[in-house]
Amino acid sequence: MKESAESPCRRHDCHECCLDTRMTLTEDDVLRLEDAGFRDFSRLNSAADLELVNRDGACLFLRDGRCGVYHLRPEGCRYYPFIVDLGSGRVVRDDFCPHRDEFTLSGSMILELRRS
Repeated sequence: MKESAESPCRRHDCHECCLDTRMTLTEDDVLRLEDAGFRDFSRLNSAADLELVNRDGACLFLRDGRCGVYHLRPEGCRYYPFIVDLGSGRVVRDDFCPHRDEFTLSGSMILELRRS
């Protein structure tokens, strides 16, 4: 899967979400990346959840402003800037994303986000 040149991230040359990321990982994310030969890309956070490792203030997979594992990227990265608000259970756009209003949300994405 290749990143679309029409995506807000590409149009704005943005990778803010990859800086100082606290992206949690699913078991499937870990298996997919390990099967591709990657190691030492995760750590346990204070809540005992696996999350991506940062190096020098950025996701270790960030290369020249682009995701070096785009076709294997974690589920949370695939859906970002959409997140589940844990208080309400609603799918919302993350306020941190500077281009959040340019992303569209489909009904199938809502279902997938809620199940994860």
